[in-house]
Amino acid sequence: MHVGINAQLLSYSQNYRNGGVSRYIRFLLTELARQPGEHEYTVFVNGEEVVERLAAYHPRITYVPVPWPEERPAARVAWEQLTLPSLIRQKRIDVLHSPVNVLPTFLPRVCAGVITLHDLAFLRFPHVLTRPKRLYHRTFTMRSLRQATMIISVSDSTRQDAIELAGVAAERLHTVYPCIDQRFATDIDEETISHFRQKYGLENGFLLYLGTLEPRKNITTLIEAYARLREVYQRREKLALVGGKGWLYEAIFDRVRQLGLESEVVFPGYVADEEQALWYHAAGAFVYPSLYEGFGLPVAEALAAGTPVVTSTVSSLPEAGAGVALCIEPQDVEGMAQALYRALTDEEYRQKCRTMAGEVARQFSAQRMVEQTVAVYERAAQIHAANNNFQRVSYVH
Repeated sequence: MHVGINAQLLSYSQNYRNGGVSRYIRFLLTELARQPGEHEYTVFVNGEEVVERLAAYHPRITYVPVPWPEERPAARVAWEQLTLPSLIRQKRIDVLHSPVNVLPTFLPRVCAGVITLHDLAFLRFPHVLTRPKRLYHRTFTMRSLRQATMIISVSDSTRQDAIELAGVAAERLHTVYPCIDQRFATDIDEETISHFRQKYGLENGFLLYLGTLEPRKNITTLIEAYARLREVYQRREKLALVGGKGWLYEAIFDRVRQLGLESEVVFPGYVADEEQALWYHAAGAFVYPSLYEGFGLPVAEALAAGTPVVTSTVSSLPEAGAGVALCIEPQDVEGMAQALYRALTDEEYRQKCRTMAGEVARQFSAQRMVEQTVAVYERAAQIHAANNNFQRVSYVH
């Protein structure tokens, strides 16, 4: 079987584009290079630099650099919709995997289509997306959901959303959890952590949020809960809101100013991959109170580091929390403040997080993700072949 992977959204840029979906693609490709099995792979990536940056190679994998910059969405979409179908025919690809929601509209009939559906936020919470993003997803993602032979959902919650909101048949959906980088589960010595805290002026401890700054992440409610934590529980840890600016983020900075917390809430901006593990290990607790997530990868990453986690009860976040995270209603300011206090002070719970770190890392391993993903490719090829045979027989009759 010849599998094509549209990896155009794999980015090594030092901003929010190198976020969850980019890392999902990167781990998929590097682990496939370790265990490709009997299949051949052609991977379409964004330019020669990305090919050079990929850490692992294998004779069964061919990388095709595409000179259409991913930072220009219109150009990327044009390549995906107009050029990719001809490349699929030229290279005789049997299964095309689009790891971020969207297939070419005119996918050749000889090719099965697989997409990874990361979330349906554009249907659940359309108001937290810009109008162009809503239009793009309502046009291309919805069409791809109807078109795909098989759909990988990144959580059972996302799978259920696809059934309820998009009318996708359950038998076309298969949940495969994303993986986490195993380096998050690697111990870091106390001296290194101490130097790291000093570097950022966080010697007295801090609460950590790590993710894109955007409305869906519910950061303004977190800021209010943090103010409550300081006022009622007399905690003096700072709050580090780590991540690049996404969209509609101005309200976050406004709320910090309104509550007079400018000296207590720090914005380090986007941090490089190699520094993220230090943030998780150095934090007193991690908090991720999102209103909606397809999976919520940072929750699992923090737990793999042994760090106590407070997250939401909604969508996929309890799945990412693996039965270890403290889950609260995302709009409950008082409940969030109480959970933060417990995460910082309940030594029994903190020890549980340290003890369960290895199990969380194993549950969300790259090897497990890739084995299940390849099984979906194989199933999609079988279904596509069976459908084509049925159509040929029907045509003859």
